[in-house]
Amino acid sequence: MATYSLDINAEEHFDFDIFSITCTESIYRVVHELNQALNIDLQLNDLLDFTHKEGEDFYFPLYTFTHDELNIEFNLLPNQTSFQPKIEGAQQKEFDLFAGDVEQTTRLIPELENSDYFLLIKGDNRYLYNHTIFESIKLNPAFIIVHEVFIEDLKDKKAKGNLLF
Repeated sequence: MATYSLDINAEEHFDFDIFSITCTESIYRVVHELNQALNIDLQLNDLLDFTHKEGEDFYFPLYTFTHDELNIEFNLLPNQTSFQPKIEGAQQKEFDLFAGDVEQTTRLIPELENSDYFLLIKGDNRYLYNHTIFESIKLNPAFIIVHEVFIEDLKDKKAKGNLLF
């Protein structure tokens, strides 16, 4: 019987552009600044579940906006989040910002330790607006450093997989 496997490292799976944002502000402030700079409306869409190798659960909040006229999807997520413990005997229904051990955190892309947030741009027309988006967010005084991240430059293959959602 033939065995098939999915090659998550294939370039066709990474059909998006990534901008790294270094900023001391909270995610709420970053969402506000991006909404103002790009004339979009990022909203909390999902919590990406990331299980650490020791079995702890970490949740990365994902903010999204789809610009229908430009056919571009914007996704914002933090590079770091804190541990969320399991509630014994009950299901954890909501993300609790204040729960968990604050000392225990993890990064989505560990090799980019100076990056606080990632803005992922998806869509067929993103190539036409990539530079305009970059220049718009780079000029924002709330952001310390903004640069484009190229998938092929990331060395950690597992970390690359964390960007597929």
